[in-house]
Amino acid sequence: MEWLSLASTTLGAVIGVGSTLIADRLSWRRERAGQSFDVRRQLYADYTAALSRMRTALNEAAQANLPAQERPGRLRELFLAPGAYEIRHQLAITAPQAVVEAARTAFVVLRETRDLLIDGAATESPAYTELESRFDAAVADLRKVMRRDLGVAE
Repeated sequence: MEWLSLASTTLGAVIGVGSTLIADRLSWRRERAGQSFDVRRQLYADYTAALSRMRTALNEAAQANLPAQERPGRLRELFLAPGAYEIRHQLAITAPQAVVEAARTAFVVLRETRDLLIDGAATESPAYTELESRFDAAVADLRKVMRRDLGVAE
């Protein structure tokens, strides 16, 4: 009869420790998922803000009538300043592929805009206007994919 109480005590301890370990593991997973969500949300906000700052800076520089020899360097400098390159690399390792692709699409349109302005295009040119429309569409698509990833209702 002694062994029965020893066995039931041991079994109770195993069940108690096991259930505590399982509960801790589930809690840890929820916490990690919440942290991952917060990181992605912040990266998404930082990236879209960086794209917006890049667009504004390029537009303002294009309208500033910079001397032709200063224009390429200034536009490249303004393009790099907001840090979108760095944030894109962070997105590439934390965001789903659909977000990474949409982020790249919006970035490429801005890079094409920069290159067009470096070549001397004016903000009133049809090519610039077309790139502005493509950028607006790319950012709208990017936001939609980001919102979907974050579970934001439409």
